[in-house]
Amino acid sequence: MFAFSLRKFFWGLLVIAAGALIWAHNYGLVAVSFKFSRDWLVFLIVIGLISVWNVLFGRHWWRGRNRAWKDNIPANVRKILEDLESGKISAEDAAKKMGD
Repeated sequence: MFAFSLRKFFWGLLVIAAGALIWAHNYGLVAVSFKFSRDWLVFLIVIGLISVWNVLFGRHWWRGRNRAWKDNIPANVRKILEDLESGKISAEDAAKKMGD
């Protein structure tokens, strides 16, 4: 199944943009004058922006990286939800069982 990852999408776009910029520079379409000794701070700014983006919109440290949200559901509630999804019980019955 396809899972969209904003981080992978962003890095893919960044690599494409860098490649297009180098390609355009090789053909003389744009003038690029990047000197690492002068422009290294740009890397720090980009890393900082990515970190802020991840904090605001990414996964949070308390959720963990590989844990699904279903892992946090107690076993009895998970059983009720599975029965509800399979049609063994109605929504009203599930609500009553969860109220107990």
